[in-house]
Amino acid sequence: MSRALLLRLLQNFQSRFDRFSLRRITGVHGDQPKRPVFVLGVVLLFGGALLLTPAWIQSRSASRTVTTADPALALLPEGARLEGDAIVHTCSNESQRSLVRRYYDHSRIFNRGEFERRLIADNAASFERERCVAGRTLVIPESQVGPFLNEPLHRDPGDVRAIYLQGGNFQPGRLAAEAERLRSIGANGIVFDVKDIVGVVNYRSSVPEVEAYRRHTPPIANLAKSIHFLHTQGIYVIARMALFQDENLAIRRPDLAIRDGGAPGGILLVKNKPLWVDPGQPEVRSYNWAILAELIRMGVDEVQFDYVRYPAEGNLSRVTYHDVRTPADKTGHLKTFLFGAWMLSREVDVHLAIDVFGIVAWGEEADVHNTGQRIAELALFVDVVSPMLYPSHFSRGFHGYANPADMGYHFYNEGVTRFRELTGHRVVVRPWIQAFRWRVTNFNEDYIRDQLRGSESAGGSGWMMWNAGNQYDLVYRALRNARAASNTEGHDAELSGMLPPGL
Repeated sequence: MSRALLLRLLQNFQSRFDRFSLRRITGVHGDQPKRPVFVLGVVLLFGGALLLTPAWIQSRSASRTVTTADPALALLPEGARLEGDAIVHTCSNESQRSLVRRYYDHSRIFNRGEFERRLIADNAASFERERCVAGRTLVIPESQVGPFLNEPLHRDPGDVRAIYLQGGNFQPGRLAAEAERLRSIGANGIVFDVKDIVGVVNYRSSVPEVEAYRRHTPPIANLAKSIHFLHTQGIYVIARMALFQDENLAIRRPDLAIRDGGAPGGILLVKNKPLWVDPGQPEVRSYNWAILAELIRMGVDEVQFDYVRYPAEGNLSRVTYHDVRTPADKTGHLKTFLFGAWMLSREVDVHLAIDVFGIVAWGEEADVHNTGQRIAELALFVDVVSPMLYPSHFSRGFHGYANPADMGYHFYNEGVTRFRELTGHRVVVRPWIQAFRWRVTNFNEDYIRDQLRGSESAGGSGWMMWNAGNQYDLVYRALRNARAASNTEGHDAELSGMLPPGL
């Protein structure tokens, strides 16, 4: 089945997933979900859907259409032609800079400065006074004919050690430098914002709704090329999607925003902004499924869903949610989305992950009722659960600690233990590590290592470092010095499993 057809089926049958496939197949509340039963239900549901939907017949007919035109030619800039595997350009007095802008996406050279140097050096006879002389030709170095077609690295998601980058920092120069730093310490992953909480989709998308609703220029010029480069460096690529906190979509489509009877305009405002869309709205789920399907086509290794929850902040006393009558309905809507994502990702080796509040591991029903994040049920549909166990995010006095922010080992040790129990050891528990100073008395290398020790001793698999400003010098020093300390002071059993190999 094509992914496009599957996406249409998901969009057409959402209400059935809500009321039958998820609630009845996976159980509610304390029931342990049964993956084999779930898979059987999926097979039966989609088998019937394929027999009934006209889209299946249309897809089969369309798949037999043959075209003789070379699609690669349509993607080339004006003035370009193919000679074998090389792209050749006929000059018309263009500047060097304009040619670099025009052809950078059509070369496998990732560093823009290096591409410009090679373009000029390899075609020196075609340039005079920094312009390409009319009528002369140049050959694009390391020509890339057609789009970059990537495949996942097929890496164990439990063997990933990564840092987080904002979408604006997912740029060739920064990526090349960061990949080198990661390799130097044996780390192997980058998490980047593909859609942030403002709702900015950080690359130019082929999803019509994304571009129709866009209010910001995307900072990532060529996502597929960036993925290709990182894969050549052995870097596992994690695309982070903020789901239901989406200010852009709430502004562009106020009918999809969460309703608040006490707010101006009837829309929930947080800090005077419409930050949230309603997870129960089918169009909201379809919008995010379409982005997911595109990321899968681009060959990312993992898609990580953040804000896969209902809001827990602000005055929610007069808020109403679409198709929610009980707290269990919130969890049901989240499961509906994850069910569709799971189906879209199964035909390829793209892993799915969810970021979840650390506090939910302590089983406070008020938190679960607010957010809908009942971990035992959500974990059925993903490969990785990534708890945000940042000690600074626990309130002062929590479990008797005057300043939880200083208790790095404790919260990662107990938190990972609790999450592994909640998920029944069915998924990888890969935590986010606090790599920022907030509320911490002594934010130093030991603080980073203590968190890693706590996670490792509890059975955590891998890690991801979070610093909103993307400043990781302390992290790199902590990891480099950890091995040296272990060699001189004795084997650190709790930390060794979290250290990159070869340090």
